[in-house]
Amino acid sequence: MTLPACPDESDSRMLGILNTNERAIIDCPAEADDGESSYGRRLMPRRVRNLLGRIFQVRTFGRQLAGIRLTENQTFALMAVVIGLIGGLAAVAFHYLIDFLSEEVFGRLAAWSDILGPFRYLPGIVIGGLLVGPLVTRAAPEAKGHGVPEVMEAVNRRGGRIRTRVAYVKAVASALTIGSGGSAGREGPIVQIGSALGSTLARLFRMSDRRRSTFVAAGAAAGIAAVFNAPLAGVFFALEVVLRSFTARGFSTVVISAVAANAVWRVLVGDESVLTAEVHHLVHPTELGFYALLGVVAAVVAVGFVRLLYFVEDRFDALPVLADFRPAIGVLAVGTLGAISFDLLGSGLSAIDKALAGEFAFRFLLLLLVGKMLATALTLGSGGSGGIFSPALFIGALLGSAYGQIVHDLFPESTATAGAYAVVGMAAVFAAAAQAPMSSIFIVFEMTNDFGLIMPLMAACAAATVAYSAIKKDSIYEVKLRRKDALGPDRSRDDHLMSQVALVGAAEAKYAATLRTASLQQAVQIMKRGREEMLLVVTADRALEGVAYLRDAEAKLEESPNAKVLEIVREDHPVAHPGSTLEQGMQMLENANTDLLPVLDWNDRVLGVANRVSMVKAYENAAPQLSSDS
Repeated sequence: MTLPACPDESDSRMLGILNTNERAIIDCPAEADDGESSYGRRLMPRRVRNLLGRIFQVRTFGRQLAGIRLTENQTFALMAVVIGLIGGLAAVAFHYLIDFLSEEVFGRLAAWSDILGPFRYLPGIVIGGLLVGPLVTRAAPEAKGHGVPEVMEAVNRRGGRIRTRVAYVKAVASALTIGSGGSAGREGPIVQIGSALGSTLARLFRMSDRRRSTFVAAGAAAGIAAVFNAPLAGVFFALEVVLRSFTARGFSTVVISAVAANAVWRVLVGDESVLTAEVHHLVHPTELGFYALLGVVAAVVAVGFVRLLYFVEDRFDALPVLADFRPAIGVLAVGTLGAISFDLLGSGLSAIDKALAGEFAFRFLLLLLVGKMLATALTLGSGGSGGIFSPALFIGALLGSAYGQIVHDLFPESTATAGAYAVVGMAAVFAAAAQAPMSSIFIVFEMTNDFGLIMPLMAACAAATVAYSAIKKDSIYEVKLRRKDALGPDRSRDDHLMSQVALVGAAEAKYAATLRTASLQQAVQIMKRGREEMLLVVTADRALEGVAYLRDAEAKLEESPNAKVLEIVREDHPVAHPGSTLEQGMQMLENANTDLLPVLDWNDRVLGVANRVSMVKAYENAAPQLSSDS
């Protein structure tokens, strides 16, 4: 194949192979207009530049800002800060919206309905359900339920794409649900809100799918870090649950966002701990066995909670009633349960303090435990909007307090009081249900500031996670995705199918490539223009010689502005051939900790590039036929 030459340039210019079925073309850098680089235009889109010009009446301001050249790492850091600040402000606004609705609207309505006695919250909670139903059903169905599964689906299947309207609908719907008395938490909504904002910002600045997913996770971390005043928990929740991977870039991005969001929260709301708990400590090393056993019990309760939630959801989905009215029916039952105890209404965070202080008798603890599980299932299963985190914490605190009373009565000299077990139970139930032990440990640790229970928290959460996975495969979030057939391939369950699907079917024909003699400056421009982090280095007939990474190119350019691609080419990057399967491709990506896998023919010529998303799509396309054949 003969490469065409750029006008007035040597044949060492950038080769952009747009489609393997079409001719190769030379992608020459366009002349910059008004001093604006291509990457600068991506960093500051045209509509934003024009808006700045109209606002400030200074065109050069927008042009100068658009001309800023940032390295990839600097761009990620800047974007993380912006997402953190916006996410923090969103969390503050969401917090005050819930408080306003709870106190000024539905609280006053309850006062006016005082004649109803223990049922005085019933009118408000029903009105809330009547408002939530049509809002969610008609404006953004993704806002139904606890929200985290939808974020996971966006990351795994849609390249992190989340509609902007989801943030607004989720905020209003969840505030109505929680503020009126529905049994739901703030974690799911704020994760979905922050993730939607991160996705929107990434789309505004034309980020690639892989980068957009990272910023979605950053938005989730920002939301958790702010609303629970727990930056470490926000980081690990984003990595454990949303991204489900630990990479240096992902870690640094979510850390920056979490710190920025938490700073905003502390300035505008305060830095007090969410819960007020007595400081506890490990009484005796043998007590770790009791905490581990609590973890096992918590796993059993978590399994019951998950099954109850989706059982109730199925029953409501089968009701011959318009979806607009189902949340009202569900919260009507919740309001009736609230006559037993007002602690069953709302997120339950205020009632957790009572459990930690040991204010509940043993039998009443068990009654509240069952009641909270049912109230949460009715709220979310009927179509209400809210999270499961706070209810899970409440359930865990009740379980731990009841368990602690028994253990302390039997072994008073070698065990702590029931309050210590309530703290550990909080983490254990959520760790089991969400399959997120690190997030659970850190969020309870940060919410209580109880430094003396680190080892019990670790023992209980580890035991809870293992015990839950032995009983039930999927977490509370994954169950919803699997029910929608949106979880993707289960490596342990579907390896036999993945080993039958050729990887070449997942190879996308659109990719970027260059010759090894190309200028690094031009290579960087092409990668940034195409929103790529890696460039294939090929010969004139498209045979692969290696890959070039954007981060390596930028680092080399700082040392030598006239450097060539050949100076940074990596020849050890994993590649696949027509005989490779999806199973082998997934393993290659995991072993190399990379996002892209070149697929070559038997002569080492590039056929395309595969990634996790394209592999999942190829699996989903082939799985039905393979399952029927087997």
